Amino acid sequence: MARKYFRNISIFFLIWLVVMVIYALAHKVTDMEYLWKFFLLPALFLGLIAAVATTLDRLFRVKKGINWIFLFVAVAIDQAIKIYLFSLQWESISVPLIEPVFYIEPTQNTLGSYLWVLLGFNKGSHLVNIILFSLIGVLFIEMWRFYVQRKRNSFWINGFIHLFMAGLAANLIDNAVWGGSLDYITIKPFYTFDLKDLFITLCELFLVTELIDNRLLRRFLSMPREESRRLNRDFINFVRSDFRLGRKKDDHRDHGEGS
Repeated sequence: MARKYFRNISIFFLIWLVVMVIYALAHKVTDMEYLWKFFLLPALFLGLIAAVATTLDRLFRVKKGINWIFLFVAVAIDQAIKIYLFSLQWESISVPLIEPVFYIEPTQNTLGSYLWVLLGFNKGSHLVNIILFSLIGVLFIEMWRFYVQRKRNSFWINGFIHLFMAGLAANLIDNAVWGGSLDYITIKPFYTFDLKDLFITLCELFLVTELIDNRLLRRFLSMPREESRRLNRDFINFVRSDFRLGRKKDDHRDHGEGS
């Protein structure tokens, strides 16, 4: 059990360090007082989450289906923070948390997604965001259901889909109601994020932990082409069955054959 704690904490800790090294190199940050806070403090925070999650994995049995109470509470907290900030003069708020790295400095991303910021877009459509991320959401939920049906419903894969859905729901509300995401925690000089971004980050870490815990990375990388094609066909058939695609045509053909 101690080995599993060490492994999971290391996954969360090291992935953060790798990503942030890339950010630091890209922005040519060399101030050591800045760097140790930038690297270490969030990594310790994520390591703590990994330890708590590992304890929950050991203590509780995962139930089937979606925990709607968790989703409601998670999204409600995200939106409550934004409602409170919008009630203030949020444009002028600047509160240092841990200088010179972390600040509360709200800024609204009117593009509706950090993805468009990374791609360098200057304009965006909230309707396009809602449609696109809804489709992505459906795809991920289907992949999760397919995986759970064929493999297992573990704590990590269950946590992945719940955190993903919480982040997705908050994103859709931001686009539909607020005209974009109100981010409020700034890591200078890199980016500003909010609670839903933390949900998405954690869901990615949960997914990596599941892949390692279930020893799937090596299998995916070494999977024969025919097996990969068969897996893809099975997934497509699974989705078609879920949405009853082609059912009317099949039913009509069966009826004609019967007569």
